[in-house]
Amino acid sequence: MKDDFNRYLWINFGILFGVIVIAVVALYLFTGDIISRSNAILADRALIARQNASLAAFAEIKNDSAEAAKYKTVMDKLLPTQSEIINFQTWLQSFEAAYGVTTNFSFTANIVPSTQTKPGTIGFSLTVQGSSSNVLSFLRDIESQAPDYLLSFDSINISQNGENTEAVASGNIFFR
Repeated sequence: MKDDFNRYLWINFGILFGVIVIAVVALYLFTGDIISRSNAILADRALIARQNASLAAFAEIKNDSAEAAKYKTVMDKLLPTQSEIINFQTWLQSFEAAYGVTTNFSFTANIVPSTQTKPGTIGFSLTVQGSSSNVLSFLRDIESQAPDYLLSFDSINISQNGENTEAVASGNIFFR
């Protein structure tokens, strides 16, 4: 009976040891699987966060592009095309009558083509003759109030001969 008891005890310890070994191996395998699955979940969450950030950035860009289109329309109205610049001289001649001055206008060879980010420019020279107040008003107004053109003066030389004032100016007209 003692031998049966020892044998019974050893069998039960063997079974218990086998169950513990199987449980440890199963726990090790499940732990590895759980860790790999949790790493996959973390990677998926990071991907979702990046996609959400990209989607938010895309939505912001899309909203900004709609607003930028409004400004582009305004800029297109403000800046003529390079081929429309030729009409500047005609506009200038009609504008000079309102100020009682005479002008002599010519384009120079200084042409800088436009790019996607910067407008192009074409150089010009202008001689204006008339009374000093009319010449100054004319120059100020064509630089600040030209409805279809954007221009800037690089230099202005003014000389006076009695009642007559002459201004020789050079500058650039901008185009798209």
